[in-house]
Amino acid sequence: MENPGNNIVVSVALTTFNGERFIRQQLQSVLNQTYTNLELIISDDGSTDATIDIIKEFQTNWPNVHFFVNTKGKGIKRNFENALEHCNGIYIALCDQDDYWVQDKIEKMVSKMDQYALVYHDSLFINEEGESLNKNISGKLNCYTGHNPEVFLLHNCISGHATLFHRKLLTIALPFPESRYHDWWLAFIAASNGGVVYLPEVLVHYRQHQKSKTDILKRKKDFKHQKEITKYKEELEWYSQCAMVENSRQHFFKRWKDHYSQRPQQWFSFWLFKTALKKRTTLYAIPKKGLFGKFLLALKLFWGLKIKKIIG
Repeated sequence: MENPGNNIVVSVALTTFNGERFIRQQLQSVLNQTYTNLELIISDDGSTDATIDIIKEFQTNWPNVHFFVNTKGKGIKRNFENALEHCNGIYIALCDQDDYWVQDKIEKMVSKMDQYALVYHDSLFINEEGESLNKNISGKLNCYTGHNPEVFLLHNCISGHATLFHRKLLTIALPFPESRYHDWWLAFIAASNGGVVYLPEVLVHYRQHQKSKTDILKRKKDFKHQKEITKYKEELEWYSQCAMVENSRQHFFKRWKDHYSQRPQQWFSFWLFKTALKKRTTLYAIPKKGLFGKFLLALKLFWGLKIKKIIG
């Protein structure tokens, strides 16, 4: 397929909420992209600090900035949905308020969009002051390229801020399910409908701070004291969502969901354990684990919830 060059409109969907501290730098990094045929769609979730004023200041100088303010708080997923519903571009990039972009991010990503439904890149972790933490996402997770949605059933390596995808995915992906982050769902949908491709370049400086919505580096003080993030009901809801998506692995996802739904009545789940081991190269493609590490991950699925009540 021919490289689209600068001919295709790219929509950047940015959500904000009380982001006055970092929003100015992020807006400048988006609007100064080498790829110029883009629109910036901003949806604010009712900020009470200077965020709205800062955005309006930019809006007066940049006609491609379109700004929407929710009359009442929607939360991060519904706020992103609101931004996406106003996007006009063939390609859409998600954007967080507290990062900043490398200047040729969009240009490089568009050049890779001829074979896949979604392209994503590596990111450098920075602290609140913008200083490098000398760690990349690719150092924490294996980054997948391909068309197999099984890879995203148990794990995710695609962060929303790193994505550019074809707008056709929205007809399948919206509304976002409650059971997982919206970027995980987009990764699963894209792998099911055209595939995902990894661009091994750092194109975003990914800020980590106490108010961050995600915590890949596990730097938040209360993280270790939390119980398991994914409870049984949330996991079952997620597997049910995956099982409803039409793709070449749909039969497997239905079987996985059916067996997982039996865990509350089981002491042991031999099918889940055996299947996880058999499919370890796909189900555990993202964690940086060797053979024994993948065995231990599969072993967690061996125990039914009945025995967990006794030993947990």
